[in-house]
Amino acid sequence: MNRRTTLALTFLTLTLAACGRPTTPASAPAPGDEPTSGSVTETVSHGEHALAAPGPDRSRLPSGAALGPATVTPGLRVQALPANVQPDRLALKVLILSSGPSDYGIGAARALLDQSGIPYDVLDASRAPLTMDTLIAADGSGRYQGVILTDGALIMNPGDGTYPSALDSAEWTALFEYERTFRVRQLTLYGAPGTVPEDYGLRYVPGAETSTTSLRLNAAGQGVFSDLKNAAIPVLYAYTYPSVPQSVPGVTTQVLATDPAGRVLAATSTSADGRERLILTSAQNAVLLHSQLLGRGLVQWLTRGVHLGEHRRFLQVDIDDVFIAGDHLTSNLILTTPFRLSGTDLLNVRTQQDRLRGSYPAAPNFRYALMFNGGGANTGVPTLCSNLPWLTRDLLSSVARCLNTQFDWVNHTLDHPRMDVMPLSTADAQIRDNLTVGTKLGLRMSRASLVTGEHSGLGFMDPNDDGTRNEEDAGPKQDLGLARSNPNLLSAALGNGVTFLASDHSVASHRDAQCPSCGVPHPLRPELFLVPRWPNGVAYHVTTPDEATAFYNSLYGPGGRFPYWDRNLTYAEFLDRESDQGLTHVLSGAAFPHFMHQPNLRQYAGGKSLSTDWVQATLAKYSTYSTLPLNTLRWDDLGVHVRRHTAELKARAAGTLSGVWNRAAGTVRLTSSAGTVPVTLTGASNGTLYGTVRTARYDVSGSLDVPVTPR
Repeated sequence: MNRRTTLALTFLTLTLAACGRPTTPASAPAPGDEPTSGSVTETVSHGEHALAAPGPDRSRLPSGAALGPATVTPGLRVQALPANVQPDRLALKVLILSSGPSDYGIGAARALLDQSGIPYDVLDASRAPLTMDTLIAADGSGRYQGVILTDGALIMNPGDGTYPSALDSAEWTALFEYERTFRVRQLTLYGAPGTVPEDYGLRYVPGAETSTTSLRLNAAGQGVFSDLKNAAIPVLYAYTYPSVPQSVPGVTTQVLATDPAGRVLAATSTSADGRERLILTSAQNAVLLHSQLLGRGLVQWLTRGVHLGEHRRFLQVDIDDVFIAGDHLTSNLILTTPFRLSGTDLLNVRTQQDRLRGSYPAAPNFRYALMFNGGGANTGVPTLCSNLPWLTRDLLSSVARCLNTQFDWVNHTLDHPRMDVMPLSTADAQIRDNLTVGTKLGLRMSRASLVTGEHSGLGFMDPNDDGTRNEEDAGPKQDLGLARSNPNLLSAALGNGVTFLASDHSVASHRDAQCPSCGVPHPLRPELFLVPRWPNGVAYHVTTPDEATAFYNSLYGPGGRFPYWDRNLTYAEFLDRESDQGLTHVLSGAAFPHFMHQPNLRQYAGGKSLSTDWVQATLAKYSTYSTLPLNTLRWDDLGVHVRRHTAELKARAAGTLSGVWNRAAGTVRLTSSAGTVPVTLTGASNGTLYGTVRTARYDVSGSLDVPVTPR
């Protein structure tokens, strides 16, 4: 097939920890998965998706992250606890305290909780007062089970050389009294330890400040961060205040992590009045590796292992266009004879998949999802489980029969046409007839799921498409929104039992910008649910390392169309950068698949393919740091998971789903005020073990009391 794509390019404005400046030079436009500025549209020969961003230019150290010497304004009133205080009753919600609109830590705090699905409120302490009414409900119960400070003193920077705290002394006193009375833990995401507004039993070392170091957990740290190994974690592009313990009367400090010189980067501390605190001395940012790796353990410590939501990780990899031939670009950047996966290639994919499972304990159930186009298959061939091409008219189809349960086979339409403008009868036949082919081949299919060619039919299209050239190249595509979806496609999908549609995460209307891990109910037919898929930097039409790097460097090398790197990358460097992106997605907890294409599965050398190289590189990095198992679900199960997760988060956002922890009774009361909703509870005593944490799922209408076991 000859297909073209519109490659959307954006200026990448990745904000490094505590640094409010774009880190990509203005001369280096980069294709972004989530555009943050105006885009430049260019055409390359593929209609599927924008390539993943090549990565930010991180050569410049961050600025604006340094913490000045904090001062606390005297408060004018004393805030007393209410007479009806109930210290054993806490809402399952976290309070984030922010120092104002320019607070560089607020994004990291939000991401930390979002990735575990934990409800929270944000108080801008520079604008709103912190009172006992803020912290304690009218019935005397606590409104929050944990408190996050974006920095240790909530420092404001008015630009006059002073660094006042956003809280006055009375507000700090009220906060500490609440934490003491309700036994609520406090997490300080970033601090230069001293004595203001309180003493952690640490002192930062003047002159040791850095933006480049590493962190290693000690035994106590591994108790808090139970899924992490004892590997050194890079702490890069994050302003850091290495510290040393300081003996303080009444304060007990436990070091959790140190830098290579043995100085403290993380510690817990118990105050003289018994409050429990955890402080990090490096700035945090949701895109930085140390923040991503520490996040799960921080949340478990803060909530004592009892909270709404869960942190679960996924590795889902889709391979599109199986059975049909696709464009093939040589290392000389010339399109040659179209490439079709061979039966030998597919046999080796099974071997590669088995090897990945055996080599990486974190991914024991990994399997590829193969999005197939049955128009390229032959249903009249025998089943063959070995490389015997003389016994069949199509070895690929014969081997697919043999490996019918080894992969998750997903409907990708019969012939891969664009479906933006298409009559109902044609759309119906494309979906139905492909299922028929799958049935004749004996494939174990996710029958409720559908991936259209180029994610077409969902409003990302050539606005001039009249439906007469669905087999030809598309004009430049625009995001016209889901309202411009083809209603005939939607009806045909529903008529063939489809519930879950794949969408393109790089298209703004195909994802929920307000909920990074949510799918999207289709606005025209809410019975259909969209699951976004992440693009990948392995181009759709390359089959070998030389081809992959030649195309990549033709875009992003110093002589490329969009020069980004200062040199052409080797294949090892290309894999390193692409697997960094994969690792970020895996650590986010979102269950979205990455998608690649059938040429990427060619066995270019013994036991090797581009797709498996990428999976292996991502798994190797993940396994260096974490032992938490990665989930791989069949598409039908994945759709159910993402839809349920989305419904739960939307109910919480609407305020119709809540939880209250009665610590005296050892139970959490889950309450839904708007019908039956799915609820996930971490810490449920009867939950299923995931890593070292138990989680349970419920469908709640009204109220349900659940026994919990805190950590």
